[in-house]
Amino acid sequence: MEAVILHGGQGTRLRPLTHTGPKQLIKVAGKPVSQWVLEQIRDAGIRNVIIILGDNTPTRVVDYYGDGSRFGVRITYVYQGKARGLADAVYKVKDVVSDRFLVYLGDNVVPYDLSKFSSFKGSASILLAKVENPNRFGVAVIKDGRVIKLVEKPKEPISDLALVGVYGFTREIFDIIESLKPSWRGELEITDAIQGLIDRGREVDYEIIQGWWKDTGTPRDILEANAFLLDRYAERKVEGAIENSTIDGRVIIEKGAVIKNSVVRGPTYIGSGTKIVNSYIGPFTSIGDESEISDSEIEYSVILDRVKIRGVTLMDSLIGNNSTVEKGGRWQKLIIGENSSVIL
Repeated sequence: MEAVILHGGQGTRLRPLTHTGPKQLIKVAGKPVSQWVLEQIRDAGIRNVIIILGDNTPTRVVDYYGDGSRFGVRITYVYQGKARGLADAVYKVKDVVSDRFLVYLGDNVVPYDLSKFSSFKGSASILLAKVENPNRFGVAVIKDGRVIKLVEKPKEPISDLALVGVYGFTREIFDIIESLKPSWRGELEITDAIQGLIDRGREVDYEIIQGWWKDTGTPRDILEANAFLLDRYAERKVEGAIENSTIDGRVIIEKGAVIKNSVVRGPTYIGSGTKIVNSYIGPFTSIGDESEISDSEIEYSVILDRVKIRGVTLMDSLIGNNSTVEKGGRWQKLIIGENSSVIL
């Protein structure tokens, strides 16, 4: 069985962060979102992984994951090009998958035992979750224990059961996709493809998952995913240098990091080579590699790689790679793309 990770899309709701790279490579809790997906797939015993590349700097994805060996998998890359919908992306793997395969959206985080997909019934399997805003998602209508209808981003409320971005398919899905026409959004919808299976009388297996999951499509989603993953997976691991500082709780401090005259409270992640001086780093914060934080207070935020922050207080903030934020008044929220400089 192969697993397909969809790594395309423009990430418009995450701009300016996605002007310079794919949204799936944004780090949460110390790893790119799609790396959490990849490791979840690997831990389910699936070793053959196909990554579908979009047209937003796909070389960054290849440079980061390589052949997959350092993650314990074998990666094949397939280029989708211009995004024409999820069904179009799935169709691109027609020549490289076997009878059954898994599809996982690379910008979603869904804590679930993926090994269950190795034995799903019927022609497809979908994961669903109850949501308050079904117009943001593809939704499924269930009647008498069967999936009878799927609609992508319905304009009228027909169900509160959203597809969470994890699917199991047989090769029959390719026949359906070949006959699809673009939706009102101009895309080949995966919901229409699954509906095509239902219309042919095929069984679509489903499970309604309980608890947390996240489509990391907005800055708020990124912050919530970071907080959840830190809370669930962070364990105390201090490998950096600590000088006259207090480290409380489940804090991960990677090798090469230096914490001086500061307080760090977990769950928190501090990347390698990062220096924190005269600062407070509060819970549910991730700071990437080779960053410099001085005379600052940061809480419930995601700070990416090679960021410099001096003399500010940040909360609920998302700061892109290679950016600088310097002294000013007391600001509560910032969303800054890569290679930026902000003087407050």
